[in-house]
Amino acid sequence: MENMQSIKNRIKTINNIQKAANAIKVISSIKLANINKIDVVSLKSSMNILQSTLSIVASEALYYNELSNSHWIRRTEGKKLLIVLSVDQGFCGAFKQSLSVSASNFIADNTDCYVEIFGKKLSLVNSNIVNDDSIDRNIKSRYSLEIFANKLKDIIFKYVTKHGVYEVYVVSGEYKNAMKQTTKCFRILPLTIKDFKTFATTEINTDRMQLVDYLLNRYLYTLCFDIIREHLLAELSVRVFSVEKTSRNADDMQKTLTLLYNRTRQTRITNELTEIVSSSECVK
Repeated sequence: MENMQSIKNRIKTINNIQKAANAIKVISSIKLANINKIDVVSLKSSMNILQSTLSIVASEALYYNELSNSHWIRRTEGKKLLIVLSVDQGFCGAFKQSLSVSASNFIADNTDCYVEIFGKKLSLVNSNIVNDDSIDRNIKSRYSLEIFANKLKDIIFKYVTKHGVYEVYVVSGEYKNAMKQTTKCFRILPLTIKDFKTFATTEINTDRMQLVDYLLNRYLYTLCFDIIREHLLAELSVRVFSVEKTSRNADDMQKTLTLLYNRTRQTRITNELTEIVSSSECVK
């Protein structure tokens, strides 16, 4: 039978786990509530408006043969960039593993791609993973969604304009519902010629390529914001669910250990009483 002190130590450990789990649950629930406050309808509407406006301007630029030197139109050669959004904290084991598998599969098929990983809880072995110490890779603890979306957009622009990257892919979380979250790998750049009409729709009295770059800048920022929003929504939902499960398991273990402790204590008392009675009988 287990030593009573050993059981007490295990109960104390379980109590500490419960306290930590409850603290993580409260923090994650608050962050989840804040993300749920974002007006998704307005966000999607803004993206659609930017897409439509960009299509109109780009179609006219295409009509005047001004897109041939653009960084944002698909070229026949160049490197790829993979952006991986991971997690910053624990309690997301299966979710993190799914992100890792998606990223690893992409890297296996595109061995010469650049890889930018954001989040501390994921590591991949690849010679083209960029280790730029000037970039803070923490997704959410130091940045608001707006700041991180801008940072991500600027990194994408840097790779496209300075490193000859012609395709940009993202691996991130996908929110299904409160109980189910998955991961996805999808392309966000470049645009393709077939995305635009091949005739002028209106006369735009300004520098069309400057306007295309401006619209693309705003569209890419909004897209990054939406990607990060959905990724964090999936991650935090996974964490809240995992913490709740951990807390329930810890509560069950605590009840089992408390019952074992009481039984062990009662057995010890019974044994001591038996020894006392036996000693008394011997004295008689």
